[in-house]
Amino acid sequence: MIQTRIQAYETFRLGRKKKMEKTRDKLFRCGTIFICIVLMIFMCWNLNVINAKEKIQLSNTSLELDKGTSKKLKLLNAPSNATIKWKTTNKYALTVSKKGKVKAVNSGNAIIKAIYKGVTYTCAIKVPDSERKIRINCYNVTLNEGKTFQLVTKSTRPVTYQSENESIATVDAKGLITAVNPGVTMITVKTETTYTRCTVNVESNDVVVRNSNWLTNKKVTGVRRLTKKNHIVYDNITWAKNKDITFKIDNLDESHVKKCVWSSTDEAIVSVPKNRKDSKIIAEARTLKQGTAIVRATVTDKDGVEKIYSNYVYVSAPSINTSNIIVYGPSAGVHRQQYISFEGLNKYSKVKWNNSDTNLVTFTTYNTKIALSGLKEGSGTITASVDGKSYKINYVVINPVFGKIAAVIPKGKTTKLSVSGIQDIVPVYSIRNKNVATVKSDGTIKGKKSGVTYVDVKIGSCTFSYRVEVAAKGMKKIIDKAIYIVNHWKYSQAKRMRKGYYDCSALVWKGYKAYKNYQKKLGSKYSALPAGELFDYLYKKGQIVYFGYIGTDNMKPGDLIFYGDYASAVRYSTPGRTLDIYHVAMYAGHGRVVEKGGQTMNYNNVKHIVGIGRVID
Repeated sequence: MIQTRIQAYETFRLGRKKKMEKTRDKLFRCGTIFICIVLMIFMCWNLNVINAKEKIQLSNTSLELDKGTSKKLKLLNAPSNATIKWKTTNKYALTVSKKGKVKAVNSGNAIIKAIYKGVTYTCAIKVPDSERKIRINCYNVTLNEGKTFQLVTKSTRPVTYQSENESIATVDAKGLITAVNPGVTMITVKTETTYTRCTVNVESNDVVVRNSNWLTNKKVTGVRRLTKKNHIVYDNITWAKNKDITFKIDNLDESHVKKCVWSSTDEAIVSVPKNRKDSKIIAEARTLKQGTAIVRATVTDKDGVEKIYSNYVYVSAPSINTSNIIVYGPSAGVHRQQYISFEGLNKYSKVKWNNSDTNLVTFTTYNTKIALSGLKEGSGTITASVDGKSYKINYVVINPVFGKIAAVIPKGKTTKLSVSGIQDIVPVYSIRNKNVATVKSDGTIKGKKSGVTYVDVKIGSCTFSYRVEVAAKGMKKIIDKAIYIVNHWKYSQAKRMRKGYYDCSALVWKGYKAYKNYQKKLGSKYSALPAGELFDYLYKKGQIVYFGYIGTDNMKPGDLIFYGDYASAVRYSTPGRTLDIYHVAMYAGHGRVVEKGGQTMNYNNVKHIVGIGRVID
C-alpha cells in the first residue's frame, strides 16, 4: 500500500515538473519574441529618423545658368519655418538672396551654400561666357572650285564674316563660302568681343585627258576596206567656239568609197560638216557655241556596204578673268599669290602657259589656271593658248612696304601711314570705326576716342589692314612711365613703395601717378592697394568692364589686367583674397603688357585673366 502511494506521488511529481518546464519554455519563447519585436520597432524608428535626415537636400546639386537669368533653390523636406543661411563663394559671378534665389551676374563659377542646423548643402553653378563664345558648324572644309558651303554660326552677338584671301575663297554676309581657286585660306567669324576661324581647302577641278574617246561601229564581216580601224580624226580633242575644224576618216582608201554623208547631232553647237570638193572623206565644219555634239560619217563603198563612224566634239567658250593683273611681292604676305584663270572650258580643255620673264614672277599651273607670285618689281607678259585660241595677259609686280606708325595714338593726335614699292598705283584709305579715328586720303590718321579700329588700304585688287589703337588723354604718358619703371627700377615686394622699387600693383599705381596724380583713381593717394583689393575697389566703382579675357580688339591702352583663378577661388578660396587674384598688369596696346620683364599676351597668361579694369576711358 505504501509502495503504491510512493509510486503514485512520484508519477504526480514528474508530471508537474514536465508541466512547469513546458510553461517555462513557453514564457522564454514569448519573452524572446517580445524582445525581438521591441528591437525591430526601435531599429525601424531609428532608421526612419536617419532617412528623414537624408531626405533634406537642395533641389539642385549642379546647374548652368546664362548671364542675366535666375533660379530659386529650395531645401527639400526642411520645415517650412526653418532658418536657412544662404551663401555664395563668388559674388562677382553669382548672387543669392536670403530666400535662396540665385542670379547669374557675370561669367564664372560659384558654389551656392545652404546652411541648416550646422549642416551645409551645396550646389555648383556655372555661368558660361556666352558673350565671347562663337560656335560654327565646321572648322575645316574641303571644296572643289566653284562649290559652296554654308557656314552656320551660333552666337549671342551679331557676327561678321571675312575671307583672308578672296582669290581662293569668298564669303558673303550670311556665311556662304564659295570656292574660287585652288589653295588654302581662312574664313574669320567675328563679334565685337571675339572671333573663330574656319580653314577652307580649295581643290582643282582639272581632269587630265589621256586618250581621246573614239566611238566606232561593230566590225562588218566580209568587208576589208571598211574596218574598225577606220575612224574620224581631227586636230584637237576640243575647240573654242567660232572655230573652223576639219574632219577626216583615217585608214580608209578613198578610191573604194562611193559616197560619204556627214551629220551633227546638235547643229547649234557644231554645224553639219560639208565635204571638200577634192575629197569624199574630208569635211569641214564650224563650232558655234559651248556644248557637246556627235559628228557622224555614213560611208558607202562601191559594193554597197554601209558603215557609220562617230566621234564626240567638245566645244568650249573660253573667257579669261583679266587681261591686266597686279602681282604682289614678298612683303604682301597672304596677298602675294594672284590668279589668272579661264572660265567656259570643258573637261578636255587644256591650257598652255608661257611667262616672258621668270625673274619677275613664278607661277604654279593648274591646267586651266595659274597662281602667280611676285619676286621683284617690274612688268612682263603671260601668254596662254587653249582650244585653238591665244591670249595675252600683261602683269605688273609691286612690293608694298608700309611705314611704321605710332603703336598708340593719343586722343586728338595724328600719325601718318605711308606705303612704298607700289609704282604709280594710288592707295585708297578707309577706316572701319570712325568714332575711334579718322583717316585722310594721304594716310593721315587722327585719334578721336580711346579704342581699337583698323585702317584698310586698297592697292590694286587687294586690301591690306593696319591696326590702330587710340589712347585716352594722358594715357600714353602713363604707359611710358610704367615702361620706364620696368626697364630701370628694381622689383621688390618689401620695398615696393620706395623710390626706385616696384611690384605689380605699385607699378600700376606709380605709372598712373605720372599724369595729374591719377594714382588716387586707384583707391589711394599715398599707397598702392594689393591686386585683390584694387579689383574690389574698381568693382564697387563700376570700373570692372569685363570678367575674364575680353580680347585685344576690345581692350584699351591703360586697361588693368587682373590675373587669378576662378576654379581655385571656388574650391580653395584664400581668405580675404577675391577670386584668388595674385597679379595685376597694364595693357600697353598692340598686344603688349607692361609688367616685370615685359611680354606679350599668350595663352598661358590669358587663361588666368579674371577681369579687366578701366579707370580712364
